Amino acid sequence: MSGWTLTLKQVPALRLDLRALSPVALAGLSADAVAKFGVWHGNESVALGELFTITARTDDALHFEGELSRADRIGWQLAAGRIHVDGPVGDYLGAGMSGGEIVASRDAGLLAACEMSGGRLEIGGNVGDHAASALPGSMDGMRGGTLLVRGSAGARFGDRMRRGSALVFGDAGDFLASRMVAGTIAVAGRIGAHAGYGMRRGSVVCAGTAPAIPPTFVANDANIAVFWQLLARDLARHGGAFASLPARRVQRHLGDLAAGGKGELLLCV
Repeated sequence: MSGWTLTLKQVPALRLDLRALSPVALAGLSADAVAKFGVWHGNESVALGELFTITARTDDALHFEGELSRADRIGWQLAAGRIHVDGPVGDYLGAGMSGGEIVASRDAGLLAACEMSGGRLEIGGNVGDHAASALPGSMDGMRGGTLLVRGSAGARFGDRMRRGSALVFGDAGDFLASRMVAGTIAVAGRIGAHAGYGMRRGSVVCAGTAPAIPPTFVANDANIAVFWQLLARDLARHGGAFASLPARRVQRHLGDLAAGGKGELLLCV
């Protein structure tokens, strides 16, 4: 037994930085040691036991419970293990993670899955702006792994994305896949303005309402039936609106011509 359930006692006055908490960091510690583990509350380090009720688990997972919308950097640079969040969560969820699994049952804040390079991150509700993108000051966005957003996503989803798969089961905001370098994004709902702005390569699958095609994208009639079946079947295993993709046809638009023109918007019909 090395897992823990951390139940927030009350909403903190300031934001929490929980980057130090991971299944590996807490594995093998006694309940007393976990209670004394230091985390940041604003600019002050406080003992974990002052903020959370701590309960041992029979598995090796790390569970968070409560109103955690002021709790940032949960799963920061996670390399292994499982984290489950039962409640809304703050910013930087799963940022920099390279392995393991994070499941958040409700909404997540800004910059979720930024620079993610591996593992699986599932968000049960909506996610804020700049998910699957680059951290402030960085040139590289999401670089691998799988991101599932069961709700809707904010603006700049997948900005500077380089690799991996990111699926949105609801709507996506403006500047979807802006400056995208590679990887796959799929959206089941509506897409905001300026999709693919500055896109260099990569694929954006529009499984819902077709977005306005930017003037720097052009239609392409090349036969991509084999490629589409491989991609559609991979996305279909995630269910929802994507389950029917293998039976649908696509219209392909290439761009952004202002940035090389090798990206593609795939409109499902």
